Amino acid sequence: MSACTELSYNAFGERLNRAGARDRIPLAGSIEVTFKCNLRCVHCYIPDYSGRNEMSTAEISRILSEIADAGCLYLLLTGGEVLSRADFPEIYLRAKRLGLLLTVFTNGTLLDERTADLLAEYPPHGLEITLYGLSDEMYLRTTGFPGRFTAVRRAIDLILARGLPLTLKAVAMEPLADEIAKMQAFAESIGAHFRSDPIIHARLDGSLGPTTVRPSPERAVRHDTEDPRRLADYLRYYREYVLTTQPTHLLMSCGAGLSSFHIDPHGTLLSCEALPLNGYDLRRGTFRDGWYGIVGAIRGREAAATNVCASCELRALCDRCPATAMLETGSPDGWVPYFCEVTHRRAAVLEEKMGNAEKAARFRAHAEKVASGWTPPGAVLPRATPFLAAGAGCAGGACATGCGKSATKTHATQLLKIDRPRTDPASQKEAVP
Repeated sequence: MSACTELSYNAFGERLNRAGARDRIPLAGSIEVTFKCNLRCVHCYIPDYSGRNEMSTAEISRILSEIADAGCLYLLLTGGEVLSRADFPEIYLRAKRLGLLLTVFTNGTLLDERTADLLAEYPPHGLEITLYGLSDEMYLRTTGFPGRFTAVRRAIDLILARGLPLTLKAVAMEPLADEIAKMQAFAESIGAHFRSDPIIHARLDGSLGPTTVRPSPERAVRHDTEDPRRLADYLRYYREYVLTTQPTHLLMSCGAGLSSFHIDPHGTLLSCEALPLNGYDLRRGTFRDGWYGIVGAIRGREAAATNVCASCELRALCDRCPATAMLETGSPDGWVPYFCEVTHRRAAVLEEKMGNAEKAARFRAHAEKVASGWTPPGAVLPRATPFLAAGAGCAGGACATGCGKSATKTHATQLLKIDRPRTDPASQKEAVP
């Protein structure tokens, strides 16, 4: 009898993802159930908090069934603020009964005893609350509202009292530069996991406003490399995935549209939440048709001649991707100097840790060149003005904030191509060609 090999959960997950990617099984996905939110965070990528034209409970329920049938295992429920939907319990229970392993992202301000009891009775796979400071005063600065940390602290107590596993996380933006270490210590003091991320991208309508609170490249790299555990994770990833990176002729090199997907509040199926390309209207068609149709087709898209990142040896380490490039430059093939500088500074530290001083010096010299204003010849650079992505900004000529004023397009590129199956107006059923 052969002995069974014991696998860690992470190793099992990696094997599962590789197998799923090979056969294009949509193992992991996320659904933004709403864009509505009771905060106005300075780094937020959402341009419209009105909740206009969002999916109904019945529409979400039907889509949940379709993604489960297609092979989805891991599902993230996110927003906006998921708890701003009165039907969140119904959506959550529907997904649980379909056997999906659920993770819930929330800001915690609306999490009350009723929600905590629901989560305790039907535990999620993961529950994550984002912190924006450790005081009401800091929350006023980062989210625009007073008294919010008090509400979050109460939500944390409700979750811990019920024995639920909790992850606290934070965006390492400039206003929180001196708070990250304190938040990590707080999380450890209450037995919660903690993680933070310094990466901030432009808004879905192309506004560069959120990028103004990015940490400096030097601070972002210190954040990544001064924590021993985070550094160890980076070194493992660097050795396993970055050093083996090969040049590619394709636009996409991540798992988006290969084994993962995203659905926005309007029912648009996308390969990634931040990439407004190749969308599919799930209100008119099925998940399977969209996944194996236009959404999957993006995997075969060639990188443009202007894509200077496709041949970069550090591509797998960089937070610049077609999505972040699209939002900041208007092109999925664009080049973003901030990400390029951060990546080369990060790689320099990792190479030094591995004893490769010459290679580290080369990467650091490139970072300094980018910092001085150098740009690659022919690259598509960040814009000075926003674009208005179809489906992400204005509807019917109204501006993204819902003010009703006429909006002016500042970028001519057609960003979001949505495949909308034809319907028979009389029956609202699929029309037969």
